[in-house]
Amino acid sequence: MSLANFIEADLRGLIDDWAGYALALSQEGSQLTESQLRNSAADVLMSVAADMREAQNSAEQLTKSRGDKDAPHSVFSHVAHRHADDRLSHGFSINDVVAEFRARRATVLRRWQNTSPGRP
Repeated sequence: MSLANFIEADLRGLIDDWAGYALALSQEGSQLTESQLRNSAADVLMSVAADMREAQNSAEQLTKSRGDKDAPHSVFSHVAHRHADDRLSHGFSINDVVAEFRARRATVLRRWQNTSPGRP
């Protein structure tokens, strides 16, 4: 199963894992509700899956992976920026936002690997 298809198929489990981690990161006094955490997670994950399906040549992939300012603007970039701005406005530090994205990536890859046929 492609990674994009897996994200869409396991969206609920991925969101559960992510929301739990984000709640642990959120500081006391944050006005971010679990519902807001979950909605944002769905937006980000679905935009990641859509972004993976967009055709791009090798040069575009390289430019995009480096975050070059001339990189094609994707829906994911817009959603990721909006997500980060929202988290920062609710008391997350930049380190918390980066940690949350890193945890999301690790969760997606771990759960995807666990569903792969022939996994040892």
